[in-house]
Amino acid sequence: MSSAGRSRPESKPRLVLHPRSQLRPPNQAWSNMIWYFLYPLRGTSQPPRLSANHPIRRAFFRHGKTTAQHWLITMLVSVAIAMGFSYPTIFLSENPTAGFAAYPHHVWTTARPFMGEERLIDVEMRQIWVHGSYMNALNKSVLNSALGIQQAIVGPERLTSVYPTLNDQLRTGAISWGYHSPLMYWNNSADTISGDEDVVRTINDQSRTSSSLNVALRPASVFAGKRFDRKKLRAADALVITLMNKAGDGVGGRWEDSMEALASGACQNCTLFPHDGRVTRNKVYEFSFVPLSLQENIALTFAYTCMALYVLLSLRRLKAFHSRFGLVVTAITQMTCSVLASVTICGILKINLSTIPQNAYPFVVLVVGLENMFRLINAVLAYPATMATDQRIANALGDVGPVSVATAGQNLIILSLLSYFVSPGVAAFCAFACIATLFDAFFLLTFFVAVLNVDIRRFELQDTLARSTQQRARRRPSPVDSRSLKHTWFDALVQGRLPFSTRMAGTAVTTTFILSLNYHFFERHEKVTSLRHLLGLARGGSRSVADFDTFTPPPMNATLTPGEWMRMQDFDTAKEVMRLAKPGADSFVIRVFAPLIVVLADADRTGAPLGTEAWVHALRSYAIHHFYPVAVAVVFAVAFVAVLMNFLLYSEAGEEPFPEERERQEDGLSLRSVNLPHKLDIIKLAGTEKAHFVTVGLDRTVAVSLFDRAQQDYKTIGVPAEVTSSLRWPVRDCLLDDSGDYLALHCADDQIVLFPCATGSLLEQSLHYPDDNPPVLFRFFRVPGKETGARIWLVILTSGGRLLTTCMGEKGDRETTRLSERPLVGAALIAPNTQNRKLYYITEDAQLVGYSWGEDGWKESCSSSLPLDTRLGGLSSAVSITTHQDLGHEILMVRSEKEVLFFDSSTLNTLSKIDLDTPLADITLGNTAHCAACGSVALRSVGLISEMEPDGSSGMTVLSARDGELGGALCLRHNTSSCHSFAQASKATHKVQNPAGSLCALDSQAILGLRRLPPLKEDVTPAKQASSAQTRHRRRASTRPSTTSREITWEAFKVSLNGEIESTPVLANEDSEAEASSLYVNSAGPAVALDHQSSAVAFGNQVKVIRSSRRGSLAGKTDGPAIQRHGSTSKRRLTLRKGQ
Repeated sequence: MSSAGRSRPESKPRLVLHPRSQLRPPNQAWSNMIWYFLYPLRGTSQPPRLSANHPIRRAFFRHGKTTAQHWLITMLVSVAIAMGFSYPTIFLSENPTAGFAAYPHHVWTTARPFMGEERLIDVEMRQIWVHGSYMNALNKSVLNSALGIQQAIVGPERLTSVYPTLNDQLRTGAISWGYHSPLMYWNNSADTISGDEDVVRTINDQSRTSSSLNVALRPASVFAGKRFDRKKLRAADALVITLMNKAGDGVGGRWEDSMEALASGACQNCTLFPHDGRVTRNKVYEFSFVPLSLQENIALTFAYTCMALYVLLSLRRLKAFHSRFGLVVTAITQMTCSVLASVTICGILKINLSTIPQNAYPFVVLVVGLENMFRLINAVLAYPATMATDQRIANALGDVGPVSVATAGQNLIILSLLSYFVSPGVAAFCAFACIATLFDAFFLLTFFVAVLNVDIRRFELQDTLARSTQQRARRRPSPVDSRSLKHTWFDALVQGRLPFSTRMAGTAVTTTFILSLNYHFFERHEKVTSLRHLLGLARGGSRSVADFDTFTPPPMNATLTPGEWMRMQDFDTAKEVMRLAKPGADSFVIRVFAPLIVVLADADRTGAPLGTEAWVHALRSYAIHHFYPVAVAVVFAVAFVAVLMNFLLYSEAGEEPFPEERERQEDGLSLRSVNLPHKLDIIKLAGTEKAHFVTVGLDRTVAVSLFDRAQQDYKTIGVPAEVTSSLRWPVRDCLLDDSGDYLALHCADDQIVLFPCATGSLLEQSLHYPDDNPPVLFRFFRVPGKETGARIWLVILTSGGRLLTTCMGEKGDRETTRLSERPLVGAALIAPNTQNRKLYYITEDAQLVGYSWGEDGWKESCSSSLPLDTRLGGLSSAVSITTHQDLGHEILMVRSEKEVLFFDSSTLNTLSKIDLDTPLADITLGNTAHCAACGSVALRSVGLISEMEPDGSSGMTVLSARDGELGGALCLRHNTSSCHSFAQASKATHKVQNPAGSLCALDSQAILGLRRLPPLKEDVTPAKQASSAQTRHRRRASTRPSTTSREITWEAFKVSLNGEIESTPVLANEDSEAEASSLYVNSAGPAVALDHQSSAVAFGNQVKVIRSSRRGSLAGKTDGPAIQRHGSTSKRRLTLRKGQ
């Protein structure tokens, strides 16, 4: 049984399992809708969780981590985008220069083709469009010509002869005809037009004057192809004269006759479309403006109330956040921006949203948005608070991100399908919902994730959760209390534990809401919905009136078509026409005739933009008139959010530290205890570059600990007792492959036992150790295959020169050869890339030989003699061959007791050599650079760690270039005499006290280890100043309720190349059961390096994993300084002596 199960017997199951502990069905990226269809076969509707290595989950994980690490940039960019898209809806909805489609109002507006009887038609509408030269309709000659056309059709009407009795006639419905003309700005008088000194000013000053139809003379209703400056009209391309009459009164026939006579009368030299002036094409439409009924208001109020109650009840359990009110404000802000941005996009795409009341539009965004938000919040809360914030958010987004995106895609498909079966007005609502769903998903993955990251960082989770855990441990509920705590279905619904509420609620509610909206149009269309009507609906339903462009466009360069002009008329104009057509009613039927287009003589229409030119012109106009206010609004919003974030985080971040203090805060040291099933001390420890490790205990138990990078936690797999009992003890060597799939044990009977960690049983494949000599190389390596996939090989090279190579899972695929007749003192397996493997070994007579891996096995590729001392007959001690992450695989580093050599890996030519005065235990390299003299690779510094002295201390000699010399770097190749060699380097020696401890060097320019603290004395002399920081460790830890100064006897430490030491205490295990099973530790070790930032140290029957990572401020990559996570941390410089 693993330590995780032993230490937390009553803990709830982990929400994220190890990939090997569960079976996952294939095709995990399907939309979650399919799992409901597969319910009878699978027995569950829950979608399968993506494995940690699934590419989709990894993509969301990387996005979540990047967003959490760069939350401020993400937040400001998303705010700028939201403000940019929301500005037109907020400030330009009534602006005549915007040119957007109709916005929603507080009533139902319906405009659809009418298929009823002719006698039901209320009014008829005809139009005459008068064009002069391009954008020159406000020229007085054009106005006078248009006046002549108007008088030829309707007569010399003056505003004074009609207007005084107009309101009374409209109230009684007695008026039978009227017209709406821009010439009414000048009272239909040619003298007034000629005497007007500023035509444009007259129009702008009288834009609210009423026409004979009692309709305001808005520029949008009497001009086409307008050009505005701010809200002032500056030019127009056409004059629009609108004629309206009651159907069947005979006035329309007289107007038609007058229009036909224009070609031979007032417009003899004009061009007409149609050419004879006879307009016969027409369409009949029904318009309605119906306010919300009492029942509909009650239904909407009930829906929004239920939504508010759901949010309030769900927020009650969110105790692990700093501000629940802040999350509510964030949710409201995000959904408001989604609604506003969607309305803007619909306006640009000319999607008419005016058919449905504006109160209905936010509901869909609320349903879908809240569903995704609570799903993400619950996923974050599922991970332990001790995990780094960016890791929690990254894992949560990796878990629910695919589900949220799949749900969004599912909603888009359903809404798209619904748009084909519902009425045109509801189809526009479906388009809006699709756009809003996309915006909501975008803001969720950017803005909400960033705000959630900030809120979690502001909340002190660890102490709160620790106190609540202690309280739950002290208070055991009685059987009566347990029976009385019943969880109802409603509680599960509020807590989001029902699968229906977490994935399908939003889709179901959205679909139901859209069908309810569509029923409104059914009810007005037919009191009883018949099967014939439903079949007609399935075939596509009636066409929308929005497409007025079904009339044949005029064969000329027009800036605006009749359909576009109709769609640009505002809501107030439509209401005024309603009062004329049918006073007191909420709907009317109108016959709309195709307009008569009149192009005056000598008109130049070559300047009108067409196609893409029209778009460029529109964008240029928008940029000229609206770029500045939009830019100001975006900058203001971004600045406000930036200042707000600084204010909210000021209490935690404090004032900006000095540069020296900021540099000290960059590195962080963390310590993790891994409980293992061993009853006695650990005697063997082996690790991998992916932070997995295997341990062997004195009690003849073996445990494999696999590191889950997604959860930042270890999962321990104990080798079963039936396996360990079959081994011949003691185990001489243990090995784990990089992925943690295979374990190899070299037993006392020279058998190599192979154990797959996933199956829990030994492989039938048995190996016999090649000879009686100890191994110089014991490694797994992976070779990718084109057809069979990656294959894992085990290679064993003994000091006797015999090589054993075998492939895992294949019984017959093994090879045993003798590589060298001379004894070997060191070897290494190097993998420059996935397709290339190289093996190097060093013989007793200082020969370095290289082999390459091919289809035929290992083939010798190069050899060289090492410049080492062999005067005593050969090398007397072991020699190690390694590479460094910064130097790459092109340079080999060979280390003996008294020398360090650097070689070119391809030619094995010697590059540099470092001679030592004392025996060398380990080495770490500093930053790489380029040599200022020859441009070759160079090192800033090199740390040489000597063997441990009798008093337990170790010395570290740091070689570095003298200040100001040749760029401050030590050249490895030493190509010229000007290069700074290691022999010319300055030396600085640091002494590290390490009583009863163990340490190892990492590639990250640091040494990590574990050591015992010296006993605390009453008096601290200046000579023992190094222990004062340890005193502070114990003094700070004693303030914790669960820790006393007596318990802190060990500490983890990190030594940097500059001699700076950072340490953190090893506190008592908070788990009482794990603490009871731990052993008294007299000395720590063995220690092994894991990845480039961490090491593992055996500590009794446990393993302490020490990690050194880059830690920044709150706006940085992780949770903040280590002092906030581990209680006490200190740094101090231990440079005791320096020499040249």
